[in-house]
Amino acid sequence: MTANVDLSKRENEKMASSDHIYWLGLKMIPAIFNKLYGLVENAGGPKELWFASKKRLIEIGLEEDKALEAIKARSCIDLEAEYLNFINSGGYILTSEDKEYPFLLRQVANHPKAVFVKGSLHNYENAVAIVGSRRASLLGKSIATELAAGLAEVGVVVVSGVARGIDTASHWGAINAGGLTLGVLGCGFNVVYPPENKKLYREIASNGALISEYPPNTFPQAINFPARNRIIAGLCQGVVVVEAGEKSGALITADFALDYGRDVFAVPGNSKNEMSRGTNGLIKQGAYLVETVDDIIEVLGIDQEKKCYKNNLSSEEQRLLNLIGWEPTHIDEIVCRSGWPLHNVSSILLSLEISGYLRKDISGSYMRMK
Repeated sequence: MTANVDLSKRENEKMASSDHIYWLGLKMIPAIFNKLYGLVENAGGPKELWFASKKRLIEIGLEEDKALEAIKARSCIDLEAEYLNFINSGGYILTSEDKEYPFLLRQVANHPKAVFVKGSLHNYENAVAIVGSRRASLLGKSIATELAAGLAEVGVVVVSGVARGIDTASHWGAINAGGLTLGVLGCGFNVVYPPENKKLYREIASNGALISEYPPNTFPQAINFPARNRIIAGLCQGVVVVEAGEKSGALITADFALDYGRDVFAVPGNSKNEMSRGTNGLIKQGAYLVETVDDIIEVLGIDQEKKCYKNNLSSEEQRLLNLIGWEPTHIDEIVCRSGWPLHNVSSILLSLEISGYLRKDISGSYMRMK
């Protein structure tokens, strides 16, 4: 993996004399946002669009009422102050003209011409997205965590959308394994969504980067997320779907990946489970079936010599973990399978729970987490 991009305040201030500052201002004008990239091209650049008159805006493709709205909104923006606030918050702007802009994303025809970044956007050799349901099961989140950790351990950057469920589990899996992760937002950096992911925002920015197409104070809207999903797919060599219903947004990400010629993977599930219909459907359509991280590594041709799993379990802990498997298992059943006394089993289970390998529910059943 090559050196990361860490833009200083001084470098950001230097950018203010280029087009970057105008991208910030233009993205703060709702009247032009949906046509922004085309308008920039027609105007001859972001600076030219920023200073365009009403007549010029109409000439390059904006409706008269939208042109009036744009000029009024522009007059209310203190661009230098907004830009200074943005860089002081730790953010910076990357355009598709910058050498640091992700190579894979630049290859996509509908890539964003400018993105907001917080953290260090690494030049990476390999990246994989892990996405899925916001209403993920405990098992689904466990699988996502394990896959993300396994990918991180061989140097793969894990990409996801910072949503509840599978996304959150994937980011934490990569972070806790000491790897890098990219979080693509459907809102601005200053809006934590979902609100319980405030700590995750900070951790992603410290162990990779947050990326958004939207200015810092943008609140999430439903229309933002399909656009976000195209960026997730564009940043990666492949997309892994862990759990997804038939109308899940994760399937939109998979569709983008197919359009971009990227590999699509899916974790199979119980045919009676609604959250398995999307993933099982992808497999029927030709997606790679994923049972372990090795299935992803093999398809992508990642050097497995780099692989270094961290497992300091005792032989008794490993045996008990193997006996439990990946389905919720009651302690009575674990005692029966092991043939060990209850007090021995309880002691080992507690150790595995503390180290994060197991989680116990209120019924006394244990679920393997990694």
